[in-house]
Amino acid sequence: MQTAMTKQLKGLAVAAATAVVMCACATSRQVAYDPRPDNIEPKLTQQQAENYDIDDAKTFARYSYPYSVTRPKGLRLFNSAYYQLYRTKEATYVTATYSQNNSKFYYFNSGCAIIDSNTGDQYMLRRLEYFPTDTFFWIDAVNGNFVRFVLVFPPLPADVETVDFFMPSGPERRNFNGAAMSERGLSVKELRKDVDKTYRQAPPRRGRIIY
Repeated sequence: MQTAMTKQLKGLAVAAATAVVMCACATSRQVAYDPRPDNIEPKLTQQQAENYDIDDAKTFARYSYPYSVTRPKGLRLFNSAYYQLYRTKEATYVTATYSQNNSKFYYFNSGCAIIDSNTGDQYMLRRLEYFPTDTFFWIDAVNGNFVRFVLVFPPLPADVETVDFFMPSGPERRNFNGAAMSERGLSVKELRKDVDKTYRQAPPRRGRIIY
């Protein structure tokens, strides 16, 4: 009887060990997710004019107190901004950080996409947090010297390692040609570098901070 019980106990031990190994393997295959990027809602100080005209900057909407930082992080792309990619379960967040010492206007195209370099699958822009797309708008001067925007895309599958960033053509104005642009063969690993480190500059105080 003791022999039978000993065999049974050994069998249970082997089964438990096997289960531990299987769980460890399953855990190692899980996607490492990032925290979503911080952001704050800016103050709309001027509504877009009813007679909005892309060649008349006075008709653009105007915002102040956007999310600002003292230094940029990420890959410098399109000869204009620094980009980082945050991979979460519900979405892919991309931050675009621009140098800004004075008031400046921006334009974001709703047709922007992240493209899987291998399959060609396109992950289309869902929204630009707190700002409009397909229209020009002003951002007043910021304290941190850099303004950061947060773009939201569908979640990328775990096996996507290399992507292209694509911006379609848009409207032209005197100092904006609206040409389509792309950056190809970008490493998702490099785009995600240091995304877990926060470097926000607090906005000017406008009331209590409540958590």
